[in-house]
Amino acid sequence: MPNFNIKVKSATPLLLDAREATMKNVEATCRGQPAWYSLSSVAEYRKKRAEGLDGFVSPALYSGAKTVYIAARDGHQIELRIIEPSKESKGVLLHFHAGGFVIGSCKSYDNYLLHLANALQTTAVSVEYRLAPENPYPAAHHDALDAAHFALSPEGESTLGSPLRILAGESAGGSLATWVALALRDQGVDVSSKIACIMSSYPIYDLTYTPSLFSHKREAVLSSEGMRNMSLERRKDGNVSSLYAELSGMPPALFLCGMEDPLLDDSVFMGSKWAIAGNESEVILVPGAWHAFTLIPAGEITDEGLGDLVQFASKHLK
Repeated sequence: MPNFNIKVKSATPLLLDAREATMKNVEATCRGQPAWYSLSSVAEYRKKRAEGLDGFVSPALYSGAKTVYIAARDGHQIELRIIEPSKESKGVLLHFHAGGFVIGSCKSYDNYLLHLANALQTTAVSVEYRLAPENPYPAAHHDALDAAHFALSPEGESTLGSPLRILAGESAGGSLATWVALALRDQGVDVSSKIACIMSSYPIYDLTYTPSLFSHKREAVLSSEGMRNMSLERRKDGNVSSLYAELSGMPPALFLCGMEDPLLDDSVFMGSKWAIAGNESEVILVPGAWHAFTLIPAGEITDEGLGDLVQFASKHLK
């Protein structure tokens, strides 16, 4: 049986009190921001986020990032945002951003990706996949898979400077990272040898929703109400809800999630099924951590999550 570990990180009462205070601040900030489904259009919401309006903070952009465009199956171009490490790269980390398939972009998390690029000595490549509702399923999935095929190709390795080694993402992007591995396998790619590991942070794997989501009462970044207002299709199709997919022949995977996240069960359930299918699986649960805690700079708790990602990937990246 491959290695399977569910680890609940330790935290002292004093540390939990400090994290609770931080989470209350995050909740207060989120209450001051409009929900995407409350505005006249998703485009209006995206504009507010990008420009730092109505309580949002516009993303910090890394001046050293590069951009390439690749051809996609549907006749459009996919933007890839490239952040190179300070030292020689050991491989490509292909990244799928968070945002519920509705918001976010490849430019949303430059500082986060720069940290991973330098800590892992990898080239971080973030994919600008198409967003709903303008581009409904399977547009995002097609773009994610097309980007992976490019990264695996001789042209992609030449353009990006090193071979694809890691698939990574957060929230919806974490779901895409694992789905891409499954789709590549189904198309005949030996992903267990090509891909060193998958890093999936607080993903959603079951669009029928799990108990932790229905019982969740907090409002830090992601709430139960926000999830139930998403437009979701074909919820038990393994192509959409990967918890229902056949999971054999996969690379080692880390499922990282905070214990105050409504998607907690998704990581626990998927991590368990990943191992049952014969794959190496590690689930790390962080007490007092909320949804997107590695993406929102919040001191020690963000550092802890980033450290968990780096430690896991470092074990598998050769």
